[in-house]
Amino acid sequence: MIEHPEAVTIAGQIAETLTGKQIEAAVRGNAPHKFAFYNREPEAYATILAGQSIVGAEPSGSLIFVHTDGGRIIVLGGGGERILYHAAADTLPKKHQLLLQFSDETYLTVSVQGWGSCQLFTPQELEQYHWYANRSLEATDGGFTADHFDGLFAPLEPDDSRSIKFFIISEPGVWGLGNGYLQDILLAARLHPRVRAVELSEEQRLTLHGSIVAVIRRAIELGGRTDERDLFGETGGYERRLSAAAVGRPCPACGDGAIAKESFLGGAVYTCPQCQPRPPKTERRKGKG
Repeated sequence: MIEHPEAVTIAGQIAETLTGKQIEAAVRGNAPHKFAFYNREPEAYATILAGQSIVGAEPSGSLIFVHTDGGRIIVLGGGGERILYHAAADTLPKKHQLLLQFSDETYLTVSVQGWGSCQLFTPQELEQYHWYANRSLEATDGGFTADHFDGLFAPLEPDDSRSIKFFIISEPGVWGLGNGYLQDILLAARLHPRVRAVELSEEQRLTLHGSIVAVIRRAIELGGRTDERDLFGETGGYERRLSAAAVGRPCPACGDGAIAKESFLGGAVYTCPQCQPRPPKTERRKGKG
């Protein structure tokens, strides 16, 4: 799944590799996909993008904004996508959800795996779109300070049941952070995903903020995770400490506990029973997660 480090990596590669290339043809997918998110009919993609040139790209959370000289923004990412550059037609995938053919006979393809965005906006449309208008700060944003993060906890009522997992990746959330990096972040902070956010002490909130920033910055330096691929099909260099491969093995932090796996809030979580003790079961309270 593309999260912020992967979006930073791919956006940088698109800006470097595709800037100046003119789009000769745009195909909004040759294979139906239930969770490929479009916002225009196929004919609109073809008509609007043909003749426009790429002028840059930037990350926004787990999304990648590709800008054209016609003032359009192609929004990619946000889930499980394979975004690839092709120097020749013989490497194109048989199925894709978006294909851009450039005038120099190179290509960009997007193949959605799970879900993902292949949307086309004007700047005004993007600003009004609900998930963008309501976005939170990224871990790399200058405003994502310890004080800002601590302030996110202020509105919580004592009976709010939101888990720290839900709090970080859903509401209020850290823009671009998902379940993939969350595992290592919570291990570094010595927190179980089920711990209620409202129960964190000031010291724990400070530690958690530092863990978020450190993990995401390190992943960006290494070009994303080892189980994700960049624009050229190469894997990243960040190897997760907690993943399916770690189950049953000694904890990489303490060396004592055996890493356990469980399902929680629609995804797998991995924890060390020594470093991240599971909170006692309580009755469901106000809130989510």
